[in-house]
Amino acid sequence: MKPLRALFGATTVALGAAMVTMPALTAPAATAATSAPRAAVVSRDVSRAAGQPDGGVNSSASSSWQTDNIVWALAYAKGVVYVGGQFTSVRPPGDPAGTGTVARTYLAAFSSTTGALIKSFDPKITSTSSSPGVYALAVSPDGKTLYAGGTFNHVNGSPRGNLAAFSTAKGALTSWRPTAGSKVNRIAVSRSGSSIYLGGLFASVDGVARTYAGAVNAAGNLLRWAPVLDGPLYTLAVPPNGSQVLLGGYFQTINGVTQNAAGAVDPTTGRVNVRWGANIVPWHPGTCTSTVKDIVVSGSTAYLTAEGNGGGCFDGDFAVRLGATDKATDSLAWQNDCLGATQALEVVNGWLFKGSHAHDCAYAPGGFPQVDQGSGWVTWHLLDQSLASGTLGHWTPDTNVGTTELGVGDLGPHAMATDGSQLFVGGDFTKVNGKRQQGFARFGRGPDQARPSTPAAPAVTSTARGVDSVTFTAVSTPDVGTLSYQIYRDTRKTPVGTVTATSWPWALPVLHYRDAGLRPGSRHTYRVRVSNGTHYSLMSRPSALVKVSATNPPRSYARTVLRDKPFLFWLLDQTSGKVAADSSSHHFNGRYEPGTRLRVSGPIAGSRVTATSFNGRYGLVTAAKPVASPRAFSIEGWFKTTTNTGGMLVGFGNHQTGASTRYDRHVYMMNDGQLAFGVYNPALKDPIQAIESPNVYNNGQWHYVVATFGPRAGSGQLALYVDGRRVAAMTTSSDQSYVGYWRVGGDNLGGWNLDPWGSNSQGTTEPHSYYFGGSIGAVAVYRYALSAAQVAAHYAANALSH
Repeated sequence: MKPLRALFGATTVALGAAMVTMPALTAPAATAATSAPRAAVVSRDVSRAAGQPDGGVNSSASSSWQTDNIVWALAYAKGVVYVGGQFTSVRPPGDPAGTGTVARTYLAAFSSTTGALIKSFDPKITSTSSSPGVYALAVSPDGKTLYAGGTFNHVNGSPRGNLAAFSTAKGALTSWRPTAGSKVNRIAVSRSGSSIYLGGLFASVDGVARTYAGAVNAAGNLLRWAPVLDGPLYTLAVPPNGSQVLLGGYFQTINGVTQNAAGAVDPTTGRVNVRWGANIVPWHPGTCTSTVKDIVVSGSTAYLTAEGNGGGCFDGDFAVRLGATDKATDSLAWQNDCLGATQALEVVNGWLFKGSHAHDCAYAPGGFPQVDQGSGWVTWHLLDQSLASGTLGHWTPDTNVGTTELGVGDLGPHAMATDGSQLFVGGDFTKVNGKRQQGFARFGRGPDQARPSTPAAPAVTSTARGVDSVTFTAVSTPDVGTLSYQIYRDTRKTPVGTVTATSWPWALPVLHYRDAGLRPGSRHTYRVRVSNGTHYSLMSRPSALVKVSATNPPRSYARTVLRDKPFLFWLLDQTSGKVAADSSSHHFNGRYEPGTRLRVSGPIAGSRVTATSFNGRYGLVTAAKPVASPRAFSIEGWFKTTTNTGGMLVGFGNHQTGASTRYDRHVYMMNDGQLAFGVYNPALKDPIQAIESPNVYNNGQWHYVVATFGPRAGSGQLALYVDGRRVAAMTTSSDQSYVGYWRVGGDNLGGWNLDPWGSNSQGTTEPHSYYFGGSIGAVAVYRYALSAAQVAAHYAANALSH
């Protein structure tokens, strides 16, 4: 496997004297599919206290016994974790398979504090099924009774029809003995303990017809709760107020009403469907369906998993706001669109933890596009998310995938539970964080235990008088996202400065520090050390010796741009009026449209030149008159944003306002903050010819972008530069020819899909918004392709680049 830092790029954030570069993955281009912009239910939530893991859950697995096969169900009660599955033995922590084994048939109990086997709990479960095992566990509200379901026919020699109950005090089998006609997948108990809801593959309970769902009471008597489903039920849950019972599975109707894979019914008869708001289930019945495998409820919100039935179908999770009564309407709170068959969820200390094999989170805030490492996709089996928005957090331990789950795929984790502070994980894996641990893992509380890795030696340049620019690649830990980087000059024992930055394993920032006030002509080396608030890394190797510059760039930014003769140069610095004046000699003015705000702070350091703000919905600056599309061109400008809904920065379209019907030559931002640039040629099989930055730039700081297209013999060269450096390029055929308008801030982007799946249930890499929300300034267009040297000179002319 390639190191992830070699797979991902970086973006720049100015932090006073420091600059931080935040990276993201890049997804390869694919065939376009037209769609309209959508509203995004996302928010960026990346700030963390140094040294504090999300939810206080440590990513290092604590010592615990393990199993010899898949764990499908977990439950916690009174200091004990109950583990159900298809295993027939358990063994001590770290022991390889086949050593130190103790017989346990499908059900075992471990101490929640030490992970030790509870020897007194040893039910003998037998089955004649081809898939024997315990697949469902639940504990009564008073913690005294453990309910188990699955595929078995005897417990301790007594007949039991796929259902059984045990005393948690003594581990003894109780007299509770309802019978399910087939496999039980899930059990949920009402808050009073009077109703025990069942879901699975059965068609009857106690010989009475029940299609995949039924209920009994604490005495084992059948209840009248009987929703009618047209497919198997895999999970169910009861909210604290008992107002409804949530259902999830592989079905398309509930009580004859179309309700794909998830819904809710009344808690008494199950025959009344609770209203779910429009589009609450984020996939499209008939074209792309999913199966819900788990539901967890916290307060008045339910969190549901999804496993897509087909490539590109919704595989993420989503949150549903629950109505106060069974007459109220449930509504979608958010959805996280990671592809990778989400199997299990649990809430611990204000964070949502998930088990999946996430491989493509390009549509999720804080997420990552799909990356092929040669032998398969990069996958993440354990992640966490914000309860409020579904944003990915920074808890990133990992499991491998076992070999016992034939025909299912590389899923790994299948079940989660908590005691309120620890997270317990069960599934089909043999290793956790690279160490032997099969079937079950325990993640305890505590600060980040992982020492940050040693950063590489920094690179240092000096292009301004008395200033050294220090650049280095950040690191990550599997617990903490916010790390501090101390920069040391020469052999000094105290740092000259500190940079704080957020990182993920899949997104290692490239960081910059500006060491100013140095004596021109002096020579220095630099080193870096990292802290997570608990541990320090080792010191990096020293940089190469650098000589401090004695001169500054010879021209101002504006003079540098004008020297290269742009076709138009809109500083967007007007203080009033509707004319965006052209500062070049061509007097090719633009026009401010509604949704723009003048006189916001500008990008040119040491200058009073302002910029313009765009509202992200319809804000636009457009050319006052049309021109023929240029054969060769460059687009240049500065932008600043925190948007996570994307939008076009600069482009060319055949309509002065509104949505163009012919449009290309545009630079736009994707939802995750990556930049894309491309042209369109309808004569090609793949008409969209586009390149992407490997970086994200929606971090609230000014960035400089240049996009160029220069024709060559029979073809052309696309190039994209960010902050003075070329980040992407490709050779392509010519672009299309038409008469249109240069536009800043927004235009139609329909069909600009760079998603490797082509099209899927949650959308494409088109931005949610076609209009950019943020500030833009100093936009220039040239009728030729700027060279790399010209781009570098323009960037160097702005003191922000030093």
